[in-house]
Amino acid sequence: MKMREKTFFPVAIDITGKRILIVGGGKVALHKLAALKLYTANIDILAPGICPEIAESGYELMRKKFEPGDLDDVYIVYACTNDRDVNRMIAESAAKRHILCNVADDPELSDFISPAVYKKDNMSVSVTSGGADVKKSIKWRNRIREIIENDSSEWD
Repeated sequence: MKMREKTFFPVAIDITGKRILIVGGGKVALHKLAALKLYTANIDILAPGICPEIAESGYELMRKKFEPGDLDDVYIVYACTNDRDVNRMIAESAAKRHILCNVADDPELSDFISPAVYKKDNMSVSVTSGGADVKKSIKWRNRIREIIENDSSEWD
């Protein structure tokens, strides 16, 4: 049976005071952290192994394997491990608790996708391809950033 293609609607979510969990300690988790920290400091990272850049980030680190109880008091979770089975377990555990979950590189398991974001002051531009072409989303975001930064007087 073929799965129905997902459709993602771009929205901005109020994350004020809400706990965000990133499960994974590598390059993908680092990219998620870089985008999220533009908007909040309420980020925890959970992984048995954590890359030096994340370890030095100053965020709450839990050096352990994921367990469903780790989702207590979590509003949004990002599954960024390099193990598809663990990512699926995170998504299933989040669904049971009605927690929004993004599974890196797997829109089918995700409740939402993270757009390519550019933030300047209180303005944000986000570009998404619905998970179909992440590189193109990043390319568009970078082009928009260039336009804004090269002619900032027009955008103030």
